[in-house]
Amino acid sequence: MREIDLQPASVASSFLRALMALWRGPELTVARFTLKSYVRSGWILGDIVFVWFLYALFFYEFGGNVTYFYGTAGQGLGVLAILDTIVMARRAMSARLYLPLARLSSRSSYLRGLVLATAALRIPLFLLTLLLAAGYHAHIPVLGIQGATVSNMLPGAIGLLLNCMILSTLTVALSTPIATRRIQIIFLAWLAGILYSNTNPGIVAQYLTVLRIPLAPLSASYGFGQGTAIDLYGAAMLLLAAGYIVGLTLLADFWLRRRDLILL
Repeated sequence: MREIDLQPASVASSFLRALMALWRGPELTVARFTLKSYVRSGWILGDIVFVWFLYALFFYEFGGNVTYFYGTAGQGLGVLAILDTIVMARRAMSARLYLPLARLSSRSSYLRGLVLATAALRIPLFLLTLLLAAGYHAHIPVLGIQGATVSNMLPGAIGLLLNCMILSTLTVALSTPIATRRIQIIFLAWLAGILYSNTNPGIVAQYLTVLRIPLAPLSASYGFGQGTAIDLYGAAMLLLAAGYIVGLTLLADFWLRRRDLILL
């Protein structure tokens, strides 16, 4: 009977030890210190100012409904995800990288920690944007986004955060010294092909529409904020979008291990 009584306590103790080991693991440790360094440097104030200007320009005069909020905030926070990730990656890949790398068993832990830090920052910035947009508006004396409920806000939030995390992870993968100049040029050429296919009605542009196929999960995630429910297709696109984050992280790890570490 004594062994049976002690078993739940033993399971709980093992679970807590596992959580502590995960919290003190190299990836989460790197992520925590990266975020702390970013906050202490003052760059986080730039993010807050960006979010405030996003609110002042698009939500202060007109609060809008759920579709308006996700359509506007999704694009603004996507731009912010690229900008602040560039700063974080640049700071994390500076000459100070030699010391933490010397204490880690591999560069992979450091890279994954950086990806976790940039992805985790998307959440508080989104919540701050949501809090501001849900406040009082100048010419519409209402509190909250029009027609907002938990059921129609949650899908859009999931889609917006996934898209922003994909952008931040992609920015890390394409940063120096992870991606080579050739890889960056190929990516820019792919973007140019997509833009050309969207703006030109010619026959070449029609063939280039195949370049937009990888954007399907991002388009589906964006559509969740436009009143689209998460059906079976949407769930599959969400899984694929999450797979993009994992795949980009693995690809960045592969690129970093292949080339010499050149810190600028």
